[in-house]
Amino acid sequence: MLALDLDVTYLFVLALFLVPLLILNGLLFGPFLKLFAERHEQLEGAVVRAETMLSEAEHRAKSFEEKIQVATVRGIDARNRIRTDAAKEMNDRIEKERAKIAKDVEVALVDLKHKRRAALADAHVEATRLAEITAQKLLGRGF
Repeated sequence: MLALDLDVTYLFVLALFLVPLLILNGLLFGPFLKLFAERHEQLEGAVVRAETMLSEAEHRAKSFEEKIQVATVRGIDARNRIRTDAAKEMNDRIEKERAKIAKDVEVALVDLKHKRRAALADAHVEATRLAEITAQKLLGRGF
């Protein structure tokens, strides 16, 4: 069996190990760990802020998309309303012009009918006159 002899040198070696460890812990390891913890907290805070900003940006994008959809629907409705109004106005104008043209055609037809009757009457008178002239010349009589 192995027996451990503890004497002063072991205590001295232990002291030489522990004293620098405590000094380095206070001067080097402690501040380094504190700095590391602060940096970790800053990074965690930056990550949380980035996630918050990302969430806010996604919310704004969703809100913007909804507004775009509403504006698109309104625009389509306005366009359809304008087209309907324009088509109605066009149809009204066309109907007014058709009525005016129909009236003008009716007046022209009545005028044409009167002129036709007058022309036929004139032609009948002229035909009668020519027939009398022809008969006089053929028969040699004078009226």
